[in-house]
Amino acid sequence: MDQFLTTTTNKLKSSNYSEITIILGNESCDLDSAVTALVYAMFLSWQYDQIKCKVCTKSHRDESTYKESIYVPVLDVEREDFSLKTEVVYCLKDHGISEDSLVFRNDIDIKNLLASSTKTNIILVDHHILSKKYDFLAPYVTEIIDHRPFDKKEWNYKEDTRSLIETVGSCATLVAQRMKDLSALIEKNFDFFTTYPSCTKLLHCAIILDTVNFSKDINKGTPHDKEIVEFLESILKLEDREAERKSILDRLLNARCDVSPLTASQLMRKDVKIVGDVLVPSFPIPVKEFLKKPGALQAVSEALQRCKCSIGLLLGMRLSPVHLKDVAVYGPGVSEKAAKLAKYLQDWGSPSFQLSPEDPGAGCDGCFYYHQLYSPATRKQYIPVVVEFLQSYME
Repeated sequence: MDQFLTTTTNKLKSSNYSEITIILGNESCDLDSAVTALVYAMFLSWQYDQIKCKVCTKSHRDESTYKESIYVPVLDVEREDFSLKTEVVYCLKDHGISEDSLVFRNDIDIKNLLASSTKTNIILVDHHILSKKYDFLAPYVTEIIDHRPFDKKEWNYKEDTRSLIETVGSCATLVAQRMKDLSALIEKNFDFFTTYPSCTKLLHCAIILDTVNFSKDINKGTPHDKEIVEFLESILKLEDREAERKSILDRLLNARCDVSPLTASQLMRKDVKIVGDVLVPSFPIPVKEFLKKPGALQAVSEALQRCKCSIGLLLGMRLSPVHLKDVAVYGPGVSEKAAKLAKYLQDWGSPSFQLSPEDPGAGCDGCFYYHQLYSPATRKQYIPVVVEFLQSYME
């Protein structure tokens, strides 16, 4: 993997390619997003090599002028903020991937690429709705793989855009399925998975973390997730599958939850998404714990201003020793809109988040705080509700 990334980065810097396909993860840059972008890019490059059969055509081409297509995974986070993605940093390092060989969003000028004569394609993984900053990419999107509920209202892509959208626990499940299907088409079946075990392991790690090792309390894992995990484990020939799954989950959770050195401002950048003018950060600690950090609400206000948002929807969780999820809605000053969003979420019933209002503590004026009793609900379930709220609020 690291060799592929280094070679691809060098070709990108030297413009030594005939066509470029960018595999773009989502803006939270969590492990699922990072792994699916990296692994799918490497797979597509491998597939390209199989189809082109370069060895067969080498004697018939001018090597001095020949240029290939390249597949570039882009992590949608600033390079300087990558260290905040603690579980991603840990997992990639554990699999021999150097940060220096990665491409972050501020390493590449996509607008400039599109303006050049080079053919450019965009593949979206782990999301199917472009953030505002990427609206201009819609005409160039050729493929989408995502595990979120399908949002038809924001679908502005070409008719021939390929898509694999299915509500499962992890996007890595769908990417692995797509890789299996494409491999079968060229009669290579499991060749990629066996030749590049680091990619197989990365997909396995992402699914285990996203489904919390198929925890019944979280209830995110689906039969499709389980099918793919068992397929990957058969490739890896794991002796004790249950012990390995538990070990992976423990190590990744420890890495993700190791945020004690991070300031409130850094936590606001660790895992965040934007829905309209609502900022939705997700913390690996309870929101109540975040609010106790020095300057917490000031950090939220600064993040809102920086991202041109008016409301913060803060989501927190702790998986052990006791499973806990909590939520806060915050708007600087006396925000009528924040109050309405808080009530909208509290009244939502499809299904209910079961939000129990509690006192957020001293110094939290303008903050609506809730203990979330319906544990399966994650940010994926909150985002469509926020979209509906914004539409009704505008009306």
